[in-house]
Amino acid sequence: MIYSLTIAPCIDYTLNLEDKDIRVGGTNRPIAEGFSLGGKGITVSRMLSNLRVPNIPVVAVGGSMGNNIRNIIDSEYDNAVYLETEKESRLNVMITGPHQDTRFNPDAPKVKDSELQKMFDYLNENLKEGDILILSGSLGQESKDLYAKIMKECCNPKGVYVFLDTVGEAFTLALEQRPYMIKPNDEELGDLLGKTLTTDEEIIAGGEEFRAKGPRTVMVTLGSRGAFFFAEDGHVYHCSNAKGKQISAVGAGDSSIAGFIKGLAEGRPIEETLAYSMAAGGATAFSPLLGSYELWEELLPQIKVTRIK
Repeated sequence: MIYSLTIAPCIDYTLNLEDKDIRVGGTNRPIAEGFSLGGKGITVSRMLSNLRVPNIPVVAVGGSMGNNIRNIIDSEYDNAVYLETEKESRLNVMITGPHQDTRFNPDAPKVKDSELQKMFDYLNENLKEGDILILSGSLGQESKDLYAKIMKECCNPKGVYVFLDTVGEAFTLALEQRPYMIKPNDEELGDLLGKTLTTDEEIIAGGEEFRAKGPRTVMVTLGSRGAFFFAEDGHVYHCSNAKGKQISAVGAGDSSIAGFIKGLAEGRPIEETLAYSMAAGGATAFSPLLGSYELWEELLPQIKVTRIK
């Protein structure tokens, strides 16, 4: 089974200023584009569902905002697991437009201690060899070693595949537990290594260097140039992007993780798994919401995967 953990979900409220600049200290009159569910782990889960892959989301919620999050998830899942937080779940405000991308993202509330223990008990009871766990997104006010503890206590002893997507100290500590895959872009990879990576040769060398530091596999995204994948056996692959008109990049990276997980769960060859990943990212980038199965399937033939090493 596939599980995702979202410690810091949110409701995103988007305000579009169109071609106007934000007036700090004055009155702004944006177009309200409404509310949507945010949180990297649950976004991967929802895209997995779009790709017809069964999964179970584990989500921390609290208060009336948490009830809104529950209502959205319960409309799509009948098996979601909830962890109660000490305070209200967060509301993020995003101000967008051609000249503007300003976000107000408060820290997520802390999960009650008893609920964290419930989470550990649940994972220990349910995870088994070959299962997949997605640890994705920020940790809010939780201890920065939470992901590392989950991997050490619940995943590694059982041979669980862990997909890790977080930042800062939480990432550094979890990296020591050898996650199955991480997915930085080329700039983030350079930051992790403390060097500037400009050419493909530098990025390939950097990806190989970083894989040696702990993760079993690494996918480095390159924007319009596709991605490099550094496999556990030492081989390196290049993947092309799907072609289409980008509507929004929100959720595209999470969708590419979902596509890869679909291929892994189905036991597909690595070339096919990588094509699944890139097509899923493209399907979301070319859609106003998460990409559909039909669009993913349509984009698949466009993806070219080449082993370059």
